[in-house]
Amino acid sequence: MIRISYFEVEMIFNGKVGASVCDAEARLSVLGAVQLVQDYVSEFYGKNSIDQTTLRAKHNAMWVFTKNRVKFFRSVLWNEEFVVECFVSSLTSVKMVIDTVFYVGEEMVFCSQIENCMVDLSTQKIRRIENIFPKNFVIKPSNFDGSFSRFCNLDYVPYESIQIRSTSIDYCHHTNNTEYVRFVLNSFHVADLVSKQISYFEIHYLSQTHELDRLLLSKSKEDNKTFVLLTKGKEKIAECVLTLT
Repeated sequence: MIRISYFEVEMIFNGKVGASVCDAEARLSVLGAVQLVQDYVSEFYGKNSIDQTTLRAKHNAMWVFTKNRVKFFRSVLWNEEFVVECFVSSLTSVKMVIDTVFYVGEEMVFCSQIENCMVDLSTQKIRRIENIFPKNFVIKPSNFDGSFSRFCNLDYVPYESIQIRSTSIDYCHHTNNTEYVRFVLNSFHVADLVSKQISYFEIHYLSQTHELDRLLLSKSKEDNKTFVLLTKGKEKIAECVLTLT
């Protein structure tokens, strides 16, 4: 690997689909895929000394995932071995985008793109990235076309109430990002997720929640797309779109 400034140009990992990330058909689930992506992005940060624990100790800051989109090209089965490529695909003064691509052999089976910003732990305001890290590193082109989705003019219908419990809380004492994905997927029946497959999943994280907060999950449907909104009172917490095919 060639190191440029603080960042690897790209980083390669190897893994295998374990039972804990599979769905009812022994396929890698959407939740499992998001969990794997989050783990490998965290590993990527750790290898480049910009992980959450280092940021908290040295800069009193933390990364916040603001958006994530995952595109699936085929089902990935239990016990399949994969190779993961992780790299920076975009950078502005306040946002960094990390792409994570999963291959089985030479075949790209799914990819993710996560948008991050850095937040000051004292002020809870966004920190400028270049104030801590230089920009003189290689940015590799993304596998995604276009920008993240825009949610507007959707007629949401309330579906269910959810209360945040202790096992949903991460080490920053906020609700873990993957838990919102779990809430979204739990609004579908197993039969729906078995008879069809989610080919695209995108979620925007809009605000933080904590233990015992109560959320309202609402849904809207448009052709083969389902839109999901999570709110706490009048505050938007997360918004999601997924495609079932």
